[in-house]
Amino acid sequence: MLENMLLPQYVHTEVELPEWTKVAALSAAAHFGADKEVDAKTLKEAFIAREKEYSTGFGGGIALPHAKIKGITHPRVLIVRYAQPIDWDAIDDKPVIIAICLVMPEKDKDNTHLQVISKLARKLADEDFVERLIATQDPIGLYQLIINNMEG
Repeated sequence: MLENMLLPQYVHTEVELPEWTKVAALSAAAHFGADKEVDAKTLKEAFIAREKEYSTGFGGGIALPHAKIKGITHPRVLIVRYAQPIDWDAIDDKPVIIAICLVMPEKDKDNTHLQVISKLARKLADEDFVERLIATQDPIGLYQLIINNMEG
């Protein structure tokens, strides 16, 4: 499932921000997620609206921002590894270094976003995996680590 949503070009590492805030981090993620189906402004607004409900800071340096966007036909997962940790109001109060962003169609009849979040949450409970995730700075290495560990 994830291998159809996460492509190598959706992985960005050592991302610099104009300011080290959650809004700037979400803006950068939205920029990377924009394409012919959704513009960066719409995606950023959707990420921010979601954060206002409750923080997507998962803990362990990871955030799982997600948005459902009208008009999107192809769900995608973006990985953004920031050059510096960002205060995200995470459940463990630790700053975030990696955002795993889900961009899903508004009409998600199969609840794909919940399936992906559930699968990610189970894997992110594995401390060794999270340590390797945080330590991997190369985009292709990060892509392969996630794909190889999320099968099944």
